[in-house]
Amino acid sequence: MDEKAGEPWADRVAHTFDYRAWHDWEISLTHASFGDGSTEKFRKVTARSNPLESLSTGERRLATMLPLLAAAWSMYSGEGFRGPRLLSVDEIDAAFDEPNLRQVLALLRSWDFDVLATAPFMTPMIKQEAGQVMVHQVVTAGRHRVTVPWLWQGHGEPQPLTLDLALDHARREEHT
Repeated sequence: MDEKAGEPWADRVAHTFDYRAWHDWEISLTHASFGDGSTEKFRKVTARSNPLESLSTGERRLATMLPLLAAAWSMYSGEGFRGPRLLSVDEIDAAFDEPNLRQVLALLRSWDFDVLATAPFMTPMIKQEAGQVMVHQVVTAGRHRVTVPWLWQGHGEPQPLTLDLALDHARREEHT
């Protein structure tokens, strides 16, 4: 982060993590309802004209998610990048019909993203498309909440992940 005279540190951090500052955005989209059916017609998204308003909720979500995924892919594909290609997606299946969700999951796989996603429940289709899924189920009893980690490896039922506390205790004893 470049030091800018008089700019508070928190503002500089906020600017750094604002994906809208990563690229100059010019988004246009096409849809079957935009033209006469014989040619593709693209409409530009601007502050005054938003063709997204005429689309279904799922189509809108897909049209707004794709540029964000492209920006993340661009950042992770930069020269010299080393590390996980982490994406966090809230309610990955919200508003998508099954064909569109399959396309999004296929894109995430093809771009080799490490995805942390929330979903109200794990559908068989999400498990089938993901191949390997780590599930953290939150169990609530009164005021207490417990997270139970499960791992699904592409077949059978998810298996709970367990910690061998005796082994962990032995390792700590070894280092003291």
